[in-house]
Amino acid sequence: MKQILRAKIYGDSIMKGTILDAGYRYHAIMNEYLIRLYERFGIEAENRARFGITVKRGHSILLRDIDEGLDCELALVEFGGNDSDFKWSEISMEPDKEHLPLTSIADFKQNIAAMTEELRAQGVQPIMMTLPPIEPNRYLDFVSRNGNSRENILKWLGYVEKIYETHKSYSDAVAEIAQERIVPLVDVRSAFPSGNALGEYMCIDGVHPDKKGYQLIADSFASFFEKALA
Repeated sequence: MKQILRAKIYGDSIMKGTILDAGYRYHAIMNEYLIRLYERFGIEAENRARFGITVKRGHSILLRDIDEGLDCELALVEFGGNDSDFKWSEISMEPDKEHLPLTSIADFKQNIAAMTEELRAQGVQPIMMTLPPIEPNRYLDFVSRNGNSRENILKWLGYVEKIYETHKSYSDAVAEIAQERIVPLVDVRSAFPSGNALGEYMCIDGVHPDKKGYQLIADSFASFFEKALA
């Protein structure tokens, strides 16, 4: 009989499996992938991911779970997409001012590192993952909706690719912490194509993968667990 491994997932809308349809409505599809994970590897996952949260909120969820008692062997930590985001309406109104990400890179690193150590202190194996890339042109169009000025946002950015670069810096920070602290890392980012081909795997908002994109993420985890559980 296959041994059952219990896992918890701490993350944002990416690990909720969020997709955006043509009517700009969100749907969560992660459960179907978690069922496959259980059927193939015997990993029973409780999804503690929440839409729209930053690592600080995720950290507080973990601390509450620790207080109540963690009943798992593995825990995935996935954050950075919202942390690297900005208050676009404020940028639209005041493009000549300085605007900072929702979470500074220093605070982001501190919280991610703390979560891995707190999990280890509970006898839980942390796992980290890089972020799927962002499609900057689509995302610029997305945040320029609802009265925001695309011209002002682009003026503040300087160039569209800055969105991609800022987002990538948080993914790179995750990889750095994983290497420094010897935490297993699932590199989902490298599974996605670069350039124009990326759009084939992303929703219309440029941030969330579509079903094809989530399949790339699922395949990355399958490859990871095939090796880890061999």
